[in-house]
Amino acid sequence: MKNKMVSTKSLKAQASVFLMLIVSVICLSSCVSKDKLVLFQDSDQYLDPKRIASTYDIRIQADDQLAISVASEFKELVDVFNNKQLIGSSGNGMSGMGGQGGSNGMSNLTGFHVDKDGNIDFPIFGKIRVEGLSRREVADLIQSRLRDGYIKDAVVSVELLSFHVVVIGAAKTETILTINKDRFTIIEALTMAGGFKQGAYRDNALVIREENGTVWTYRVDFTSLGDLLNSPVYYLQQNDIVYLEPNGAVSVDESPAQKYMSIITSTIGFAAGIVAIILAL
Repeated sequence: MKNKMVSTKSLKAQASVFLMLIVSVICLSSCVSKDKLVLFQDSDQYLDPKRIASTYDIRIQADDQLAISVASEFKELVDVFNNKQLIGSSGNGMSGMGGQGGSNGMSNLTGFHVDKDGNIDFPIFGKIRVEGLSRREVADLIQSRLRDGYIKDAVVSVELLSFHVVVIGAAKTETILTINKDRFTIIEALTMAGGFKQGAYRDNALVIREENGTVWTYRVDFTSLGDLLNSPVYYLQQNDIVYLEPNGAVSVDESPAQKYMSIITSTIGFAAGIVAIILAL
């Protein structure tokens, strides 16, 4: 009889240990290392001000759409250039012309298309090469030609209408972002897409960029502020694709089984804990 009681207690103890191990495994499997989740882990290195490149200017590419506005005190001079792409007036009392632009109230108009050779077809002047230039450089180029015998007081501004960035993968919202400024960072893109899904890799994001007919890929580590600030894709360009890589848990996030996985694991863990306590009595 004594030996039988010892055997029963031993079995209870073994069962308790086994169940506690199950509970521990379930708990540990739901945990993610802090190093995988925390962004900008080296930010303490930037407690003292550090200068980053401030000379960045987005460059015009083939297939871009440009809104080009010309203003002058003399409306009749500007009218020479008017067509369906170039109409309107500036807000300072000067007559003007322009393509589509969010800030000048002409959003229903089409802009100047940059063809595959990098040119736009501008009234009077014909083809003007703009690929590789900044908006300011394009404006200066056209303004200089207008002032040379056409409109002495011409003021030209150029806006980019086709700045789009795609965010896909383990973002909370996969989206196409329309940007209305030149300096747009990958951090802003991530924020506008709702951030990372739970468990997504923060240290291995991918940016796909086409430059001069060649596709380039760049890896970005969001856990390192230094890596971000020094990355050639810190400032995004037209048509960049930002891909946030999912881990195994995120990759099945939309499956029917995943919807119930957290409930099932929590229930099993709770039941195992209760049984372990009862057996230990």
